Amino acid sequence: MTNIFASRLSKVKYMPVLIVAYLAALVSLPFIKRQRYVIGGHSGELFEDNGKAFYEFLVNSKSVSAENVIWYSTRTNELSEDINVNKIGSFKGYFDYFTAKCALYTHSSSTDIAPLAFHIKFMQPIRIYLDHGIDGLKKVGWTSKIEPADGYVVASNVGRKIKQQYWHLSNDLIVDTGLARYDRLFETTQGKAYSNINRILYLPTWREWDYGIEPSEFESTEYFRKIVSFLKDPKTSQLVTDQHIVLHVELHPFCKPYLNIFKQQIGDIDHVEFAFGNISDEIVKSDLLITDYSSVCWDFLYQNKPVVFYQFDQERYLNDRGSYLNFDTQLFGPVCKTESELLIALHGYINGEEKVSQRLRHHYFTHIDNRNCSRVYSVIEELSKNAKNG
Repeated sequence: MTNIFASRLSKVKYMPVLIVAYLAALVSLPFIKRQRYVIGGHSGELFEDNGKAFYEFLVNSKSVSAENVIWYSTRTNELSEDINVNKIGSFKGYFDYFTAKCALYTHSSSTDIAPLAFHIKFMQPIRIYLDHGIDGLKKVGWTSKIEPADGYVVASNVGRKIKQQYWHLSNDLIVDTGLARYDRLFETTQGKAYSNINRILYLPTWREWDYGIEPSEFESTEYFRKIVSFLKDPKTSQLVTDQHIVLHVELHPFCKPYLNIFKQQIGDIDHVEFAFGNISDEIVKSDLLITDYSSVCWDFLYQNKPVVFYQFDQERYLNDRGSYLNFDTQLFGPVCKTESELLIALHGYINGEEKVSQRLRHHYFTHIDNRNCSRVYSVIEELSKNAKNG
């Protein structure tokens, strides 16, 4: 994944086309009705997440013409022909941005849609920060680089307080609409009971301190050793085999260079599968999540599915990365620091002895329905109306 806060010098190449497109938009705007919605996410590398959810919501909306909904990408040739797409950094990309009604993004407008365009104060569209996950387990270290927006989406009052206290945002900029992609989760999980655990997703997140390490050295990292130890443990094998459970291991994309090392160490284990796939599908299919610090835990809580936190390096993580939450009192599942604790916690859910806390579920989500996208759209309409009246 691209470093979304790479040096601004790397974006200087966009300046000529930015200026030309801006001037063209400036001349054209008196004759254009601002109707376009420009949307992007994940530095233009993925058509996924909250950006994708809101794009599809608008395309299927009767209030917006599909031709006025535009996705931004660095990989335009890899997307379906059904997707209306602009290339990030192109003349049309900048022109559509400066003449758009609204720009929505998951990381920043500069990385996801129009590099450096936020520096120009005049002729900006309404800007909505959709976010790519719920703040909580991972403290953000770049709050000083947050770009200005007209609305920052959160899922509850907990998220509001984090963005006020740590992001230093004013209360009127924070909109408690719920995350766009959760509409799909609500729709796909309605009427389903999760009393039986048939499929477990194991999703260990990446450790920044291991980035760029050579494969020969990676095997000695605590991260690698703990993952391999859990998967090779005869008690893990017995658990999934006896209970006829599929254990799906979704490694972080940064693990790709080390995939062969994982496979060599682990070998073939019944009921265990590895993948670098479409995590959104696995979130829906799986009945329980094992993770350490991944924000996917919120997706499971939203669906009323159990989460077990396996934080074997909790002390170092809190020192090097940090969290907005107290891991001892504010998490919504067992927090395990050893393999034996993890296996005990799994048995508890599989045997039906443990349940998801409904109190915490409603504490972290103001809205549990399929109207998050609708609420975001209403915020845009209100901002648009205020801008016209202002």
